Amino acid sequence: MENLEEKSRLREVRKNVGEGGSNDFKPLVVIEFDVTAQQPAIEWLLAKLQASQKNNGAELLVRPVVMQHNQETIFFISATMERLLLATEMMEIKKVYKDGYHREFTLQDVANFKNSEDLDNFLTVAEKQKIILHELEALRAGEEDGNIPGYEAIKLYPGKSLVKKYLSRQIIKNLIPLHDQEQLKRLRVEWYYSFKSTQPIDKIRDYFGEKIAMYFAFLGFYTIALIPPAVIGILYFITSWESVYREAIFAVFNLVWTTIFLEYWKRYCSELAYRWGTLDHVSSQLEEPRANFYGVMGENLVTRKPEPVYPKYKQVLRFYGVTVPIIALCLVVCFYIMLGYFILQDWADQCYAKEKGWLNFINLLMPTVIYAVVIGIVNTIYRKVAKQLNDWENHRLQSSYENHLTVKLILFNFVNCFISLFYVAFYMQNMTVLRSHLSTLLVTQQLVGQFRESLVPFFFHRRRAIKVDEAIKKVANVQKIEFFNGEVDEAVQKQASIESTMDVYEGTMDDYLEMFLQFGYVFLFSSVFPLAALWALINNVMEIPSDAFKMCRVFQRPFSEPAANIGVWQVAFEIIGAIAVMTNCALIGMNPDVQKLLPSNISAVNIVIIFVIIEHIILSIKAAVAFFIPDVPKWVEIEMARMAYQSRLALQKEQIERAEKERILRRQIYPNRV
Repeated sequence: MENLEEKSRLREVRKNVGEGGSNDFKPLVVIEFDVTAQQPAIEWLLAKLQASQKNNGAELLVRPVVMQHNQETIFFISATMERLLLATEMMEIKKVYKDGYHREFTLQDVANFKNSEDLDNFLTVAEKQKIILHELEALRAGEEDGNIPGYEAIKLYPGKSLVKKYLSRQIIKNLIPLHDQEQLKRLRVEWYYSFKSTQPIDKIRDYFGEKIAMYFAFLGFYTIALIPPAVIGILYFITSWESVYREAIFAVFNLVWTTIFLEYWKRYCSELAYRWGTLDHVSSQLEEPRANFYGVMGENLVTRKPEPVYPKYKQVLRFYGVTVPIIALCLVVCFYIMLGYFILQDWADQCYAKEKGWLNFINLLMPTVIYAVVIGIVNTIYRKVAKQLNDWENHRLQSSYENHLTVKLILFNFVNCFISLFYVAFYMQNMTVLRSHLSTLLVTQQLVGQFRESLVPFFFHRRRAIKVDEAIKKVANVQKIEFFNGEVDEAVQKQASIESTMDVYEGTMDDYLEMFLQFGYVFLFSSVFPLAALWALINNVMEIPSDAFKMCRVFQRPFSEPAANIGVWQVAFEIIGAIAVMTNCALIGMNPDVQKLLPSNISAVNIVIIFVIIEHIILSIKAAVAFFIPDVPKWVEIEMARMAYQSRLALQKEQIERAEKERILRRQIYPNRV
């Protein structure tokens, strides 16, 4: 019955907006199998991808090709426009309605959505790829599927995502959305080739999705927010004004400024989310489970759909029994690495004290540089450990998975990067060493980060791409396998081979983490190093085109993901802002010149009480600033209310029309009844 209704709605689409849609096969997503993949497994998955939905298939268009230069099987995947539109409705994707508001797409009302007269371009390429990924991950094992054909040892259970199983067992080597070369070229020119003051955020969103566009919007907003503290830091550096109030004034300004920046970012973020139609989120109870989530097949209590069920107590036991002890052990390792750094630094100081030559002066800086590099290496190792632990915890929702992983990374990186600074500031109480240590860590980590993130992957990619190109040129023709059912342009085949050599983009988490740590370096100890904001500003001015470059030229194109804000990172930045109040008040309180202003007979306890009171006053000012700056602009609130009102009117109109049709139908069936 449902299938008949879907076909009826699709016929209505063709009648309302015309056939619209080309029959040319345009690959959107590529599945690359490992060269050792068994043929029965490849053919079985192909049958599943092409089977109709009523037969539990994905009903996608697939063109399999065996690449002669490396003998790897590649599936080029697309979908008919009707299939894409049906999935758009089922996924409740929002599109711009004729009244200018974003509404959930419906086939019945397709003619009233903007740009629906051109079905080929009604959905962006990123949206089409997201839909195909959703359908691929929704392809799950049935009751009769005991194992993957050709792999007797790889067992399946009902409800397991087949594509995710293939990926986890390395049968599928790559699952990537293909770049749109023409659109990417236009985006590159406008994004990082031209020297514009603003980024094309909306075009970034159209190509990469809301989540990545939100990161670049935050990066740009944060970079602009660094200008005032950077200017003041320069003025402090070039002027000879000496006063006990100098550091206090700069610290208080920075602490209030961080609040203003974060509050106005939330306002700008809500404007972007409204413009993109992602401001209101669906309840997590309606969110589908992650494709990697496993458990005994059960039923969603809200939607009544079958899905895996995993006991909550097992997750709790895994977290507190295994994850917490391992993280605690990692934090202890960080502490001992820090002690090793100070032992090495003490040796360098002694060498320089004995002989103040240029070689020993360089040795004086080397321990901090080495420590900065070690911090980066340890962070990378820990990230792999945290991801393994997070996978093992088996979170049901993608949002929960990401939040838990983010918290793990924030906790470890905060301790690993800042523990030495707290040690110098509050144990050694040496402001000169703190300033030197902070500046060296900040600059070294930024330089290493720029080199590691963009230059190294790019050179490796160029080298691999040249090798692929040479291998392809040796083979004039591409061998097709026997069940090949259509042509794929050779240029697209070459593009797929080259893009498969690119590094996988793991998401915005590392990028946010980098900004989070930089934010801590700039504001946690701002009273002792006013030039920190300037260094961060210089780095970020280079970071924007650098990150844009790596998205366009270094990494595989990621699948589009929706986002209404920066998630848990907003809270993380606000927590750093609150901790910065405490650290800066403590640093100012330890300043000998400040202590001279206090009565000589005052006790140490009373000094602490005075600065705790000052700290709470500043925190109260920050809270007041946050309170008086609304998170959502008034015009967005009005537009959201107006959209809700229009939706209610439309629903009422639809109900009235349905009731009228039912009344007319009853009259036709029972003409003699009143």
